[in-house]
Amino acid sequence: MENQRISLNQLAEQAAISPAFLSRILNRQRGLPSDETILRLANVLNLEPPERALLAAGRIPEDLKPMLSKPQLPLLLRATVKLSDADLQEVLRTAQSLALKQHRKRK
Repeated sequence: MENQRISLNQLAEQAAISPAFLSRILNRQRGLPSDETILRLANVLNLEPPERALLAAGRIPEDLKPMLSKPQLPLLLRATVKLSDADLQEVLRTAQSLALKQHRKRK
């Protein structure tokens, strides 16, 4: 909120929740809201990607759950831990290129 220079009331209004509800969440007087609410808050705060907020809350985005069953995923994540941002971007570009090739093969 501070980085976006948005007040609690403004954030609550834009995320379609009550200020009191948001205040209780921020003050840890209430458990975390639904994934949908967390994603709305992330979108208002311009978090990219918004799923970062779910991960920070200890939740797994629904569309990522099938990937977690693949045994290579933990290995891939561990292999990228110490990479620079530039190297991570290269890994991402490569993965996106491979995904595009797969998509084209299926057509």
